[in-house]
Amino acid sequence: MTTSSADWQARQYTLFEEERTRPVRDLLDATQPATARTAVDLGCGLGNSTETLLAYAPDARVLGVDNSADMIAAARKRLPRIEFELADISAWKAEGPYDLILANASLQWVPDHETLFPRLVAGLAEGGRLAVQMPDNLDEPAHRLMREAAADGPWCDKL
Repeated sequence: MTTSSADWQARQYTLFEEERTRPVRDLLDATQPATARTAVDLGCGLGNSTETLLAYAPDARVLGVDNSADMIAAARKRLPRIEFELADISAWKAEGPYDLILANASLQWVPDHETLFPRLVAGLAEGGRLAVQMPDNLDEPAHRLMREAAADGPWCDKL
């Protein structure tokens, strides 16, 4: 993994909660979640995406998974009736089958998509849906400037 969310802080994450939740609503709009009886939110963070999933599929049994203890603690506080699991997505085993596996802005941090995606699909019930959104923002100004700064200066041979 190039970056780990295991040390992410829920307090910092909440500063942009609305911005982080909007894409999950868009994703769920395309997945027919109301028919889901079982669902999992991979990379659930502090529970905002799980809460959104519950609004779309209020009768589903939902599990939230994240590898940050701070995020899981915040999610459990936010949604005390929902089951949350502290786990790394790359090692998580679906105990499904699930009608819906949701992964909003989490799988870009997980390596080996060639193995991961078939494993997730195998955890789906017949007719189940894998709903994934992965940002593609490496050409945004902040990322370009970081690469330029890393490539320029006396430190460039160390980065």
